[in-house]
Amino acid sequence: MNVSLAIARAWADGAYKARLMNDPHTALAEAGVEVPVGLTVKVVENTADMQHLVLPVAPGHVGEVSIEELEKVAGGHAHAAGLS
Repeated sequence: MNVSLAIARAWADGAYKARLMNDPHTALAEAGVEVPVGLTVKVVENTADMQHLVLPVAPGHVGEVSIEELEKVAGGHAHAAGLS
């Protein structure tokens, strides 16, 4: 199972969702998702009144490109999420 299927399972199974939110490593393992040793997973839920914006780890070369070049790489993501 992949993470997308684990998310779908959480939508359909309230008990699994509670396990996923409270003990993500165990719940993901139960769903067949292997979490690397030493990786911390935190599950949060978007609601109608709260949306989470997750900032990914910056690529190592960020300081070597201009803001314009970064905008081209990230282009459209804010619009697709309704955040523009």
